[in-house]
Amino acid sequence: MVRFVHTSDWQLGMTRRYLTPEAQARFTDARIQAIRTIGALASERDASFVVVAGDVFESNQVERQLVLRTLQALKEGGVRFYLLPGNHDPLDAGSVFKSNVFVSNCPDNVFVLDGEPVEPEPNVTLVSAPWRSKKQTADPIAEACLRAGQVGGLKIVVGHGGSEAYAPDPDRADLIRTAPAEAAIADGAVHYIALGDRHSRTEVGASGRIWYSGAPEPTEYRETDPGLVLDVTLTESSIDVVPVKVATWRFSESVETAIDSSADVARFRNWLDGLPGKERTILNVGFVGTVGLAEMAELEETIEHYRPMFGAIERRGGDSDLVIVPSDLDFSELSLAGFAARATEELGVLAAEPGEEFQAARDALGLLYRLARGAA
Repeated sequence: MVRFVHTSDWQLGMTRRYLTPEAQARFTDARIQAIRTIGALASERDASFVVVAGDVFESNQVERQLVLRTLQALKEGGVRFYLLPGNHDPLDAGSVFKSNVFVSNCPDNVFVLDGEPVEPEPNVTLVSAPWRSKKQTADPIAEACLRAGQVGGLKIVVGHGGSEAYAPDPDRADLIRTAPAEAAIADGAVHYIALGDRHSRTEVGASGRIWYSGAPEPTEYRETDPGLVLDVTLTESSIDVVPVKVATWRFSESVETAIDSSADVARFRNWLDGLPGKERTILNVGFVGTVGLAEMAELEETIEHYRPMFGAIERRGGDSDLVIVPSDLDFSELSLAGFAARATEELGVLAAEPGEEFQAARDALGLLYRLARGAA
């Protein structure tokens, strides 16, 4: 029997365009801290080692400081970590795993899976399928499954790549094929296949022995089961796979909120106020309804007030379903005249009917209203 932790897709160095520099630093730090969490979890559960099934780094061009911080976290993790190069960080001539900073600072408990069989425990062999370039031309794990049949004991294949079962184009040559993988398991050539590439925990096939672990921290909206690692207990005749949550961040995509009055804006404000863990939440919001400029300004001000408290707040698709209908009351107290009054009238027409100029007109109206109100 062997017990180990299966994880993947750390993608250390990942950036997100909607994060401020301060939020990006916290986002990066959380992904490095996850390494320590995984190590502690492995120790607490008496796991012998951790396998990382590809994409340890976001690319082979990550900064030196990030590599050093990663290696320090791996060292502090305590247990043995086996790292597989994936499509983001392939084992090519410029590989981060071959760089001087990695090689000269790699702690004794960290090993790069380069395709050679490794025995982390007596009678247990890791058979790896590292990526050696950014592209594959065949099933990424087929050859590793064949090699596994040539050794004895418990065999764990560690691979990375998309599965035909979840690909929009299942005929692509570079996808992992379920049937031969399941056949290798049925024949006893392989006892577990640890996969990376999908960022959500996913079972492949019906054997219960082929899994994507998913990323330990979420990376985008609509991931179905992110933020986990897998605690695997394995024998030749049995398998127990237990998902364990390690994530501290979350991506939240809210349903479209109806905004038709100032009271609706107040309800939205109260909802934002009540959300826990704001500093680790990346929120995507959208709105429907019909509002005047006063309500729109109130909504914008609410979002801008709460934005620094969150990891990020994104607006969905320009809120094309939120219609602005300026009323006389919106500008009655602002004493607009001349060019400003004419511009307001023209922008109001453009903002009332979605089209090519809808978004720009809506934004311009809102800005004009807020500026005019501030000057009044």
